[in-house]
Amino acid sequence: MKRFYFLLIAFIAVAASAEVITMDLMTATDMVPNAVTYSTSYGSGYYDGTDVWDSTYNDSGICQFIYTNGARFMLSHLPSQNSYGGMSWEGFTVSKVSQDTANVFGCVANGGLAGVGTPYVIGYYSSWITESLGYSSNIILFDQEYYPEYVYICQNSNTMEAITNGGVFNARAFTENDTLALIISALNSGMEETKSITYYLAVDGEKNNGWIKVPLTALGQAAGLSFRMTTTDIGQFGENTPMYFALDGLTVNTEIATALPQVAVQQPKTTKMIVQQQIYILRGSELYTPLGQRIR
Repeated sequence: MKRFYFLLIAFIAVAASAEVITMDLMTATDMVPNAVTYSTSYGSGYYDGTDVWDSTYNDSGICQFIYTNGARFMLSHLPSQNSYGGMSWEGFTVSKVSQDTANVFGCVANGGLAGVGTPYVIGYYSSWITESLGYSSNIILFDQEYYPEYVYICQNSNTMEAITNGGVFNARAFTENDTLALIISALNSGMEETKSITYYLAVDGEKNNGWIKVPLTALGQAAGLSFRMTTTDIGQFGENTPMYFALDGLTVNTEIATALPQVAVQQPKTTKMIVQQQIYILRGSELYTPLGQRIR
């Protein structure tokens, strides 16, 4: 009886057992958890907090993280735990601001991915707080390690006014030589930044003007994400550009598919070749069949 040997590793997208999780801001709570509620009136001008999480300036411990998806995502809020009497905040907050009026709590899309007036996340990056903490003021922690797939990023209204027209505090209008970058890094379980990708909110005279899907698959497996910002408009006391950005639609996967080239090996002295397809799932550094059998 002739014996035939074969090997085929085919491209497979994601096994049926994998779970894809997208951040749901309708489930946002504090750490108690109390559901996020929105202010009906607060501040004016750049700092009009109407339609913004009413605990944005709350520096109590229960507000140190914003939970979504039943605490599967945990967004840092006021990690310094000092709002200076309700005058300052950093990290993340949740907004439904629907007017693009140079508001620090707005975005140029006037709403989240679901449309005008729907919730989205505003990030305020503080390099000073980051230096004090030893990690970014803006982190999103996961309840377990995931494979980040993508996130949507949008320009903040106040930042857009600054880089377009200048005149926002000490900021000047950007030229084609200026850049505003958002650096997104994977965090390991020790809160250390590992792999990073850079998305430019402004570069070569072009500016982000709406929701842009930013792939994160290059980051690999992560216990969370870190967000930092850099600008070329630097003054005596640090960044002149307002360090705000908006995000929505963060999506992660519990597993990652492996894609290897198709290889067929034929036994010598035969002309017949048998080819079969197999699904392989990569968990950590190990390769498994769909039935959970380790193959390497």
